[in-house]
Amino acid sequence: MTSIYDTQELISAKTVPKIDCHTHIVTAAIRDEYFSRTDGLALVMQMPDSIMKNPDCVATVLSDPRLFLCAAIDLKAPIAPQLNAIAPKIEAHKIVGLKIYLTYQRGRADDEKMTPVYDFARRHRLTVTFHTGLCSLVLPTDNDMAGSDARHIERAAQKYPDVNFVIAHLDDPRFRPCVEILARNDNLYSDVSGAYETGTKEGNDVDGAIEIFKDAILSQPGMEKKILYGTDFCPLLNMGQLDEYDTTIERIFRPRDVRAVYFDNCLRAFPRLSDYII
Repeated sequence: MTSIYDTQELISAKTVPKIDCHTHIVTAAIRDEYFSRTDGLALVMQMPDSIMKNPDCVATVLSDPRLFLCAAIDLKAPIAPQLNAIAPKIEAHKIVGLKIYLTYQRGRADDEKMTPVYDFARRHRLTVTFHTGLCSLVLPTDNDMAGSDARHIERAAQKYPDVNFVIAHLDDPRFRPCVEILARNDNLYSDVSGAYETGTKEGNDVDGAIEIFKDAILSQPGMEKKILYGTDFCPLLNMGQLDEYDTTIERIFRPRDVRAVYFDNCLRAFPRLSDYII
């Protein structure tokens, strides 16, 4: 039986503030659709042109005070010039993190060539988000599943304990091993963004997918402090789902932990974000 106290918790869970840690709101049209359906804050993951051209990404972020940027690092291009170009734009472009597209682009988080990225992130208080695991059904990919394994990210995170890393997509489908890695590393976070892309088995069976995520996430204690709310919102890529992520969070986590997953964890994972909203 639900007590009055539990009911009050459930009501508050529906009204907590939200930070969407992972979107591709890269055009004004996508921005307008997103904010017609929800009202919160959102981090926009810029994409390398070799994966998807998104020339209006920065302008879209700058067009709305609720949007913040994670600048793309293209592993198919020299890294140092990219970092040099990003550095003077951090404040002006509201950059709170960097995004690296493992699996799509061949490489590993513990490759030596990644060292300048992590030094840069530490110097500027930026968070590094990695695509991990399976890719979009519609984007070009090197399909380097082995390279995106979260075990490589763990090794990088242990070398850089003062940099936060996000293992996006819970290393799909290596969910349980990913959760084990999260549990033993303070500077690692994850999400299940993009899970319900149209045409995927998860998109075709949301209830079944939630049970799989729940089994993995609750296999280790403390995940209410490690999982972030993220949607991967981008209708251009058949990822226009929002309600499914609310359902996922509220079926997995206790009502008293929902605010952490929706909001507080993202502030801890992305420390530079606090400069803009606190």
